[in-house]
Amino acid sequence: MNNFSILVNTCDKFEDCWNPFFKLFSIYWPQYKGKIYLNTEYKNFFYEKLTIIPVKGCEFKKDANIITWSECLKRALERIDEDLILYVQEDYFFKNNVKNDIVNKYVGLMNDNKDIHCIHLTDQAVKGFEASKEHKGLNIVDLNQRYRVSCQAALWRKDVLMEHIRTYENAWQFEEFASKRSAILKHNFYVVDDTKVVLNKYEIIPYIFTGIVRGQWLEEVVQLFKTHNIKVDYTIRGFLSEAPKRTLKNKIIDKCKRLPILMKNYLDLRALKKNS
Repeated sequence: MNNFSILVNTCDKFEDCWNPFFKLFSIYWPQYKGKIYLNTEYKNFFYEKLTIIPVKGCEFKKDANIITWSECLKRALERIDEDLILYVQEDYFFKNNVKNDIVNKYVGLMNDNKDIHCIHLTDQAVKGFEASKEHKGLNIVDLNQRYRVSCQAALWRKDVLMEHIRTYENAWQFEEFASKRSAILKHNFYVVDDTKVVLNKYEIIPYIFTGIVRGQWLEEVVQLFKTHNIKVDYTIRGFLSEAPKRTLKNKIIDKCKRLPILMKNYLDLRALKKNS
């Protein structure tokens, strides 16, 4: 019996990922029978034999064009009933069988140990600095690691994940500054032992990291989709390798746009330190 739920973090403009994602999910994780929350803004989506709950966080607010990535995530978490969630994103396309027994083992571990706040399930997210003496197979994530909060596949306590959200942040800002917040708040994060869980050799949740970058496909998805007869019109997004490189001017403009958010982040961190 599942005593956790899955959050597939997405938005409506990534609707073209949903059918490939859930087809591969149904192939490679048939044992999962729990709820899957799909973080849509307005749209519904259903897939045969899966319990998919479209969040539709903008349905009554009509603000999808101005809402931030973090506000979308916050609204989704507020609609989730379960205390433990597995966080994934819509372009984490499964490519082999999920180790269902190991996922459930770590869910049980978190249920029995309330001081475990997050378990990263891949070697592609964060690195552990020493093996846990209490929890075999897990490494402790150092408080000062730059990206100790990651958007890769992980088991989270919902309340802890919500504690790290600042609604003005995008996904990249969330990873960077939530990592700093988690160090101040001293949350206990763990990651699977990277001598045992290794990309393309042994993975708990084998998936592509990630299928879409800057809104465009990575070529890695083509053979996977072809193998499973998944039809996609790649011309709509195009491939990342064909995209023009960002100019120095664009990079400078982007940095200037981030300055007000960076100031908010640093003031927030200062306040957290003062109150901790």
